[in-house]
Amino acid sequence: MAREEEASELVGEVLSERYRLDSVLGEGGMGAVYAATHLKLERSVAVKVLRASMKGESTHLDRFFQEARAAASVKSSGVVDVMDLDVDPKHGPYLVMEKLEGEPLTEMLRRGKTPPEESVALTGELLDVLSAVHEHDIVHRDLKPPNVFLHRDEKGERVLKVLDFGIAKVKQRHLTLTGEIVGTPRFMAPEQAHGDELDQRTDLYSAGLLLYCLLSGKPPFDGVVGGRVITLLDKGPTPLHELVPGLPEALYRVVDRAIAPKPEDRFENAASMARALRASLSGGVDDSSVTPPQGGAKDPATKAKDESAVPMLVGVFVVLAIVLAVGLYVFRNVSLP
Repeated sequence: MAREEEASELVGEVLSERYRLDSVLGEGGMGAVYAATHLKLERSVAVKVLRASMKGESTHLDRFFQEARAAASVKSSGVVDVMDLDVDPKHGPYLVMEKLEGEPLTEMLRRGKTPPEESVALTGELLDVLSAVHEHDIVHRDLKPPNVFLHRDEKGERVLKVLDFGIAKVKQRHLTLTGEIVGTPRFMAPEQAHGDELDQRTDLYSAGLLLYCLLSGKPPFDGVVGGRVITLLDKGPTPLHELVPGLPEALYRVVDRAIAPKPEDRFENAASMARALRASLSGGVDDSSVTPPQGGAKDPATKAKDESAVPMLVGVFVVLAIVLAVGLYVFRNVSLP
């Protein structure tokens, strides 16, 4: 049965005599999310139901429950509020969340480039949320446009929300095998694709790619399809300064450091990246905060200058060689008086 049909079949059903599923809001790898009503409180909520084909697999069940517990453990307005977790006798496990109003980052990106000021503000909000998440020893591992939601609260103010902790890495629990790859390739850090050990810098890489998308209006590795994306991760996407010239140099350096292929060349934590990012538009940024550690990758401007100097040096050496050769020839062939 197709996912759409499976999800639609539950519309109208009532879970645990409390939650009526009113319509399908979206679907993911592990289940569908429904607009629902808490019948006793007459309150609108969102309900995520685990896909029927996954109910018998312990790993999927553990990840589903982990999603609820991980999100509930983080006290931040930027993490979707999980209000209930239960198992319906007929339809299986489900979790209940606040119902969001607004749009995922995916829709915003479809409209093209986002102005630098707004791009920096949004990414700064995301980094503030990640700081709170990382304080609980949680690595999200699947930051991508559909999992970042731009919610409008009751006052009409925009609040960035991080969704879907289904494959999050929680320090106390290990739900992946060594070498197992989980996540979305286009927004996946190289170490994640290689099955290596992950830490908070893995999320910073994904946050840097989201900033890259906002500023350029293009996804990373645009035009590359399928598994070939993974083969390009160690090289990185097209440099931002080639796609969007004219931005402040400090902003280019923040993006380049955030998406450095090696974790040790990235920002140490979300807070330090947020500080450098917010200062990058004002010109007050400390250059050391956006420059990779010794031995790290150079920023594009410095790299371009270094590369442009190579032909000049070659030319100088060629001229000197010619002058030396002529001098030796004259010295050997002209008779002294």
